[in-house]
Amino acid sequence: MPGGRRTSSTVIVSAAIFIILEVAALAMLHSSSVLQDIWLNRASHRVSGWLWSRGNRITSYFQLSSRNRLLEEEIARQGEELRKYRSLEKSEEYLSKAQAYEDGFDYIFARIVKMGTNSQRNYIIINKGSLDGVTTDCGIVTGEGVVGVVDAVDPHLAYGRTLMNPSMNVSVRIGRDGLAGPLSWDGRSSKGAILKGMPLGTVAQPGDTLWTSGYSAIFPADIPVGIVKGSRTHSGVSLDITVELLQDFGSLDYVTIVRNLNLEGIEALEKSMEEKKR
Repeated sequence: MPGGRRTSSTVIVSAAIFIILEVAALAMLHSSSVLQDIWLNRASHRVSGWLWSRGNRITSYFQLSSRNRLLEEEIARQGEELRKYRSLEKSEEYLSKAQAYEDGFDYIFARIVKMGTNSQRNYIIINKGSLDGVTTDCGIVTGEGVVGVVDAVDPHLAYGRTLMNPSMNVSVRIGRDGLAGPLSWDGRSSKGAILKGMPLGTVAQPGDTLWTSGYSAIFPADIPVGIVKGSRTHSGVSLDITVELLQDFGSLDYVTIVRNLNLEGIEALEKSMEEKKR
């Protein structure tokens, strides 16, 4: 009988230990599951946050082009308005709004369709044509300087030479009141140009700004074009002035077309005078 009692007590103790171990195991499993849930939730939040951040950056990147375009359009419009006010200030008395174009030029905002920069005869094609008021011999400029001249138009497009073309030159003056002369591309660098054939006594200091002279019927006066870099004598009889252009031809997207409203009258008057000389 005593041996039977010991056996029964051993079974009870073993069962109790088993139950305790099972409860402990279940508790540990539950605790582990909670920890796993916490870890998975944290990992999920981290991944979601990273994806949201990347997605936001990608969205911002694709919106940047549109924002830049709107900004450039606004800058071009502001430039046109500024030129109108400047022309108004130059008149002898304040005129009405209809007479605000004292300099005789109109301005048309356009986008570049195609442009060559890697040849000796570089060109530009823009998305405005005769239906927009563009004609041959219109100037092409930006806020940074002179770009080129329109040579041909169709109803919706215009083709022109850029300043990076040896067949084109621009009448510029050194400083606001200095001598004027023809500026042309140096044929080597996209930023290089030369003001050739200036008198030996010409004053041109490095850092002086070159401005359009207004002597051309294509460009209005006082558009900044370049900066004097240095000078050298040519054959001992004239001075060639080296210039760094302000216009960066590698980053162009939009331009402003300048149209001389008096061009036909100027050309007719010149033709009439030439005929009288014959």
